[in-house]
Amino acid sequence: MHARPFLAALTLLPLLAACGGGNEVTMPPLTPEPGDSRLTEAPRDRSLPRRTLPARLALYKYLRGVAAGNVRACAYLAPAYEQRVFGGPGRCRSGLGRARARLRPEDVAALRGVTVPACQVGPDGGDCTVRFEDLRWKGAPARPGGLLAASFVLRRNGARWQVAG
Repeated sequence: MHARPFLAALTLLPLLAACGGGNEVTMPPLTPEPGDSRLTEAPRDRSLPRRTLPARLALYKYLRGVAAGNVRACAYLAPAYEQRVFGGPGRCRSGLGRARARLRPEDVAALRGVTVPACQVGPDGGDCTVRFEDLRWKGAPARPGGLLAASFVLRRNGARWQVAG
């Protein structure tokens, strides 16, 4: 009878040891929520979703940020793209509200449910391209134009991915 609590404690020992006692604060890895299929794709190359996830996540956060009117979405833009869309580097923060106001209410609503399930990796393996028609929408799709390009080129800038074109 006394063996059961001992065995239960013994089976929990590896789990308790894994909790560690270090004071180091680390960020968890960038992963989608469990059961969240919005960022998954099913290509022939099974390693592709894992390799493209950071790029797709950057576009996802940009588009969702536009939907929310959150200027933190500007951090996902490369200076050249910001120049083209907002008229100059650093102008996204001041121009996002005006650019978002030019979107139809239906487009803003659609952006709230947009997902980025796939991207095409460039021949050099560096850039990822997401065509507008490859985006998935919860309801009716948004209309391309303005902030919503016909395709988005994502490029690594140091450790981050940004919308570059």
